[in-house]
Amino acid sequence: MDSLIVIMLDGIAADHLARHGARTPHLHALAERGLRVDRLAADVPATSLPGRTSILTGVSTDVHGIYGNVIWDGARFRYANPDDVRVPTLPAHALAAGLDVAVLGYGMVRPEDATTFHHAWWANEMLQRARDAAPIPADEGWLRTSRHVDGSGRIAALAAAGLPDGVPDAYAGDRMHYLMSEVTGDQTMLQWSAALASGALAGAPPDLIVTEVLTPDSLQHVAGFEHPFAHWAVSYADALVGEVVRALDRAGRLGRTSIVVTSDHGHGPVERALYADALLPGATTSCEGGVLYVAVDGPTEARRIESHLAEHGVARLPGDHLPPERRHDVAAFVAGGATAFEASAPSERAGATEGPSRYASGHGFAPGTPSDERFLIAAGPGIAQRTLERAASADVAATAAALLGLAWDGPGRSLT
Repeated sequence: MDSLIVIMLDGIAADHLARHGARTPHLHALAERGLRVDRLAADVPATSLPGRTSILTGVSTDVHGIYGNVIWDGARFRYANPDDVRVPTLPAHALAAGLDVAVLGYGMVRPEDATTFHHAWWANEMLQRARDAAPIPADEGWLRTSRHVDGSGRIAALAAAGLPDGVPDAYAGDRMHYLMSEVTGDQTMLQWSAALASGALAGAPPDLIVTEVLTPDSLQHVAGFEHPFAHWAVSYADALVGEVVRALDRAGRLGRTSIVVTSDHGHGPVERALYADALLPGATTSCEGGVLYVAVDGPTEARRIESHLAEHGVARLPGDHLPPERRHDVAAFVAGGATAFEASAPSERAGATEGPSRYASGHGFAPGTPSDERFLIAAGPGIAQRTLERAASADVAATAAALLGLAWDGPGRSLT
């Protein structure tokens, strides 16, 4: 049977591939023999967990429920976790259809929805233990992914063959330790993916492999969209994709494997920050790039906040990207231009409502912002060579499902 690999490269914008094609030779080689979507629409907001979830569910944030990295649970804003996803993911659909599924380091998937599972190396970042006096119950959704021990025997077989047996704890040291753990974690996930897909070290290849690379997003946030370090990070991700392709080619599996590569969101320069705590003292808020969520007690309070924020150039979003039951207690706002919402730092910013951002580059700006748009590349047996200027977010899951031969009733369409 033919196999499918879905690889998510965090934070690589459509603009980056368009401007710097020479830095991503492996992605362009895939595109030359298959499908390329130049501009894949971003989700609202164009932040990490909504994007990851939409890729694998094929529905919008109001349906799958992950409308931000942080969501309102009726009492607090907290990090979303895989148990918050309201609809089955592509791995869950594939597993239910009797397919063999490997999820390697991809966030927002439950361990029980894969035959072979390894948590995202960054999963502990989503825990709120350091922010609260005691762990909150919602943390369990992330804790059980990181505690999960793979029962398929595949990861143990890869380790026995000389590949890493796991990923380092990214939070056990300083910022340099974190960066190198990130680079190592991404490399390990793609090395495992290459080995499993080739069938060389751990038995027959899975029917579906889902994995991701985080490094481009992290480096761009710190260094900037056009910084040489950011370019290196994108090229590094491209090289990891190339490693998968080479492994398939050596094993004679390239002609029997489809590869879909996309991103969860784009990236672009951040010119200024609006400090949510200074703008709305005493309010309960959550910052999602250029989108601000405010917990409100009904429409009257929402209108009052809307009037106040309008004085600072902030507009209210319609809120149709929120689940229906959240639209009465969460109000969504958006800043114009390359502006991000942040918490103020305890420094010379004290009392100021705006100032410099802590990030050189970001995402999640106003809906329709070009820098938030990403790309899609698909190559493999039966995928005709063509280029599409645009496609919808929901089309990613529909395309992957079609390549697996799965029935799919979501709003997207297969692009192959």
